[in-house]
Amino acid sequence: MEIGTEISRKIRSAIKGKLQELGAYVDEELPDYIMVMVANKKSQDQMTEDLSLFLGNNTIRFTV
Repeated sequence: MEIGTEISRKIRSAIKGKLQELGAYVDEELPDYIMVMVANKKSQDQMTEDLSLFLGNNTIRFTV
């Protein structure tokens, strides 16, 4: 397995774990969406705004 693929898999797994810890609905697309936001260097405020629809009251806890 390519090292970049392995790192991506581990990051995706960590994101899914945090989402589950917050009690958020976790599908395959949300962790990918979050990874794209990080890759695009979105600010914390931008991520908070974009994720509020999905995470509701837990958004701040996720983006801090």
